[in-house]
Amino acid sequence: MKFDFYLFDLDGTLLDLGNIGAHADQILEETLRRLNVDNIPDINERKELWFSGGQFQKVLKNWGIIDSDNFWKYYDKTDFEKRQVLLRNKEISLFKDVKTVLELIHNHKDDKKIAICTNTANYIVDFFLKYFKIIHYFHEIFSMGDANQEFAKPSPKGILTILKKFDFDHHNKKAIMIGDSIHDIRAAKEAKISSCLIDHQKGNEIKHYKQWKIQPDYVIEYLSELIDL
Repeated sequence: MKFDFYLFDLDGTLLDLGNIGAHADQILEETLRRLNVDNIPDINERKELWFSGGQFQKVLKNWGIIDSDNFWKYYDKTDFEKRQVLLRNKEISLFKDVKTVLELIHNHKDDKKIAICTNTANYIVDFFLKYFKIIHYFHEIFSMGDANQEFAKPSPKGILTILKKFDFDHHNKKAIMIGDSIHDIRAAKEAKISSCLIDHQKGNEIKHYKQWKIQPDYVIEYLSELIDL
């Protein structure tokens, strides 16, 4: 365990919601319907939102949405409602080795630090970390609020915010971002820390990661593999 700081994405990394891409797209489409968008963009256009970074307002404006803050409030509300249904149906869980890995890092003799860096709304993150009784493992949590959408990955701003709180020094300490998407890898690269892509053997679009322009430093299938990095 050569890293001093471990930053984790939440959905698809620690929290198993099934197909994350499909989940996010369903929430997006439902949100657009709730906002009475006349012409729902097709799936390829909808994907543009997740790759727009700080340009998300421009994408939303092209769809006829002027008030981006209101859009994200509706999106998060819809997301939380959907997750509540999935939870009642026992379709949300932690990946099986999450607690074991967090416990090992948290109790390490070298005082490792653990954080969450996620694009999910803060109240949703807080709910699920408490529900699954893992919130005490994290020294810092960076999640989305209505006023900080420009900090969403692939922007490195969330990671940099966490590292600043940790008084991170690139020369003397090592940090790693663990996530399940290209956004996590891009954010880590721009923050100039190590990146780790986790697949969880889901067989989704991650299997094509070798075609990405930006490559992760590590690729794992189980969180427990972090212990040997």
